[in-house]
Amino acid sequence: MTANIKEWFVPRFETEVHHAYQQMTARLGDTVSGGATFTGDKAYFPRLGAVEAYDSPDFARLVLANAAQDFIEVQANPKFIAFGLWDPHKHKYSIATAVEYGKAAAGAIRRAEDDCIIGALAGAAANGVKQIGSSAMEPITSIGSYTDVATLDDVAEAIAILGGNEAFEGEDVTIATPFRQKVQFALDPFMASNDVKANMPWNDLNWRRSERLTQTVDGEGVDLFVYARSALVSAYNDQLTKIDERDGGSLTDINGYWLQVGAAARSAKGIVRIKSKKNFSLFREPTPTRAIT
Repeated sequence: MTANIKEWFVPRFETEVHHAYQQMTARLGDTVSGGATFTGDKAYFPRLGAVEAYDSPDFARLVLANAAQDFIEVQANPKFIAFGLWDPHKHKYSIATAVEYGKAAAGAIRRAEDDCIIGALAGAAANGVKQIGSSAMEPITSIGSYTDVATLDDVAEAIAILGGNEAFEGEDVTIATPFRQKVQFALDPFMASNDVKANMPWNDLNWRRSERLTQTVDGEGVDLFVYARSALVSAYNDQLTKIDERDGGSLTDINGYWLQVGAAARSAKGIVRIKSKKNFSLFREPTPTRAIT
């Protein structure tokens, strides 16, 4: 066995995976709702329509059976994270390297969840979102064009759409965008305008960047998404299954985990897609000036 790996490397690696995962901030994992139940290879997320309060308890009981509710069933695909520890390198392993391996595994778990969320957003854009208690699909709103660079005006329009759907005020809202588009937005004069600093709704967005967002087939366009927390759900099965075994007759120990991850869109009204050109030269519109007379 590689330098008695089971006696010191594995325990430190496992401890670091759990500590690092709790401390690391996911790009998208903490921008959506959770609450899944994992059963076999499926994950089930509860979904409810708008719930109103009633003045009469009798009337509340009358409408109880008619409340819009169901469960979203998601295929919880397994994700594997494994490291090969090679015997000839046994003199290079230490507690410090176990810590680094643990951090790398925790980062992989985070990215697996992010990829599932991006997949759920892409699926909602392509196919719509299944309506509660029905097989009918409701499309999300799409704005912008793949031939033009997304602007702050597009972001403002997305915010207005979500607000009109009662999915912005009082709720966490995230914008997922590639870094180049984020830089372009930052160059807009209104982003740094002090005279309206307290009344700029894009300041209330969670700005999250991701280079894994869906691109067009030719690679010229990319999808940006503005979404409310309640519109998406994701979860990973925290019952991590340990991988700790010798790789047959080779000189390698395999150490790691496998887990399940699932994500889904549950409300079309809480998601807006912004189409944008992917690659472009950064520029800033000149600030309008007015002559003093």
